Amino acid sequence: MKSYFVSLLGVMILQTWCFGAGPQFAKTVIPSSGKGMCSGVTPEDFTKVGIPVSALKEANLDGPASAYCVYVSNAGKVEFDIFFPAGETPDDAKGTMRAVLAEVGGKFEPVQIAGADEAQTNAAAPKDKYSASVAVRKGTAVFDINIPQNANARQQLVMLAETVLSRLKP
Repeated sequence: MKSYFVSLLGVMILQTWCFGAGPQFAKTVIPSSGKGMCSGVTPEDFTKVGIPVSALKEANLDGPASAYCVYVSNAGKVEFDIFFPAGETPDDAKGTMRAVLAEVGGKFEPVQIAGADEAQTNAAAPKDKYSASVAVRKGTAVFDINIPQNANARQQLVMLAETVLSRLKP
């Protein structure tokens, strides 16, 4: 019996070492998975598009269907907020999308993002000169990504949003 537990512990340690610990390393966003929804966009994803991010700093939860994911970055404020589901129907999600746009602020304009039902960015006219954002709706999922304002912000936001959309589990 003792060797069974030692073997089990060994497998768990090996699995953690090889695959990472916990849901923050998952590549699929499952509805109502709390902090696990922060895996929609990882520090590596931000860094890949030119925004240096070293880690997920914190995930604030209102409940299992909403996560406010704040990242560690010397570049400035980096945040990913996701509401999944953002209601029981796509119409409910449209209401959440309107609330997100109002909360983030700035002058939003439509942007084409493959796989999105609706997407808008304020990269050209943000609420403050230090950040740029994109808000996206697909079905009953709504999310926004906020990054430091820069000359490439619109393109970076589109690429990050496409990454999140590719990870949403229907």
